[in-house]
Amino acid sequence: MNRKKASKPLFSYFTTPFGRKLTFIAAGTTTVGLFIGNFIPHTFFLDKYQEFVQCYKDGIPRPVPPEIKERLERAMNILNVPAYERRVLKPFTVYGFDMFSAGSTKSKYGGIIGIPTNYSYTSIDNIDRSEIRFRTEQIKWGSESGQMLQEALVLKEDEQIFGMCKTILEMQTQRVLLNSAFPSISFLAVYSVGSYLNQRMNLLAKPISLRLVMYAILGLFGVGSWSFMKDYNQVLYETSIDKQISTLGPDFVDAGRRFYDKLLKKNMALRALIGDDTYTSKGNENFYLRQKTLPLTIHKAFFEEEWNKLKGENQEAAQ
Repeated sequence: MNRKKASKPLFSYFTTPFGRKLTFIAAGTTTVGLFIGNFIPHTFFLDKYQEFVQCYKDGIPRPVPPEIKERLERAMNILNVPAYERRVLKPFTVYGFDMFSAGSTKSKYGGIIGIPTNYSYTSIDNIDRSEIRFRTEQIKWGSESGQMLQEALVLKEDEQIFGMCKTILEMQTQRVLLNSAFPSISFLAVYSVGSYLNQRMNLLAKPISLRLVMYAILGLFGVGSWSFMKDYNQVLYETSIDKQISTLGPDFVDAGRRFYDKLLKKNMALRALIGDDTYTSKGNENFYLRQKTLPLTIHKAFFEEEWNKLKGENQEAAQ
């Protein structure tokens, strides 16, 4: 009897005017906290973020080779990046085989562009195989998949510039601001609906189990809406960037289809070498329930289609 009486005030406290006020303050704090938690790694803690994804050798950050910096500068020239944006974009060598970006040109804190070490490879002979591992697993370079991985890691100069242009265009969007706002919007919407239903249906006077079910349903809805907004926004940006790059000329369309073809081959080779389901059999990232990015196969298909259109136009012009 004493245990039941002790537990009842604990839940009923939040139904009092002071308890509701405290809940409102907590909800407001959570809303702001969600925004700040997503925003500060791309602004105030950008340097710390870089240290986390930086590629090191003997405990020292790997420098970006001069020729890679020169290609990045060419990419900025092609995109006509304003001088003030160039000053806030800082290149560094990132861990892994893919381009990386954090921050934004829209922020006074700028952004960081992570360039993988394989961008310095000019041929298969330049690959330092002893340093390349995937999740601590040694790569079997002599296998068929190992050969495929080697070929996919060596990018031509125009393919590298394509990847850099794509990353720069991503950093010129409002992605950081929107991705920071989405969780706050979802949480605030869920809290508002829950508060409305509590008052409308007088749920505060009903068993706590009923409210817990409602909160669980609203929580799932909140997570789902946040995932949808974030993923949809990312896919929308990537689609727009592909179209924008395709307008830069036939050379970029050709480089784009080869760039994504090598990304797919790299992922397929890693899937075969490691034997897990990080990537699908076609080379796309395996996200299960979500679609965090546009599949690489769709990227490649877009540039293949644009390339075929250009070839058809050239053939018609030649006749």
